Amino acid sequence: MRGELKLRGEDPDFSVLQEHDELLIQVTGSAPLACRIVRRSTVRGNLVVKLTGFDNVEAVQGLIGAAVLVEVNRLPALPQGAYYWHQLRGLRAIDKQDGDLGALSNLFTTAAHDIYVINGRYGEVLIPAVPQFITKIDLAAGQILFDLPEGLVSKPDDL
Repeated sequence: MRGELKLRGEDPDFSVLQEHDELLIQVTGSAPLACRIVRRSTVRGNLVVKLTGFDNVEAVQGLIGAAVLVEVNRLPALPQGAYYWHQLRGLRAIDKQDGDLGALSNLFTTAAHDIYVINGRYGEVLIPAVPQFITKIDLAAGQILFDLPEGLVSKPDDL
């Protein structure tokens, strides 16, 4: 496994990367670098790739922590009501009772469902990404609207 990279995705579905022979890798502060995939495999839920021109550990060392980018036009269409994470990141989370909760900053998956992580005036708020809590996702307005049950959001008394 000399010179191979283990990719960890925000989305555990690596199908887009399985279908193409080229990756765009972006080291912070640099322009994206187009890299050709020579070999790929899956190890414990991570995609492992061997790239042309990166033949040893030293060669890939500078790529550790880099972002792997995919051109939006290469992403498969999703069914109505489904969204890619890049479309949701940064949306304002607005609750029917509590108003603006903050921005959707992260997402993680549990055995039951995804969890949205909202950062804002109440600190970090974890909201199950389930249809009974989400009333509308409005990408054009940059908002995700919720109708949350009482007590889901912990609020300091003085806010």
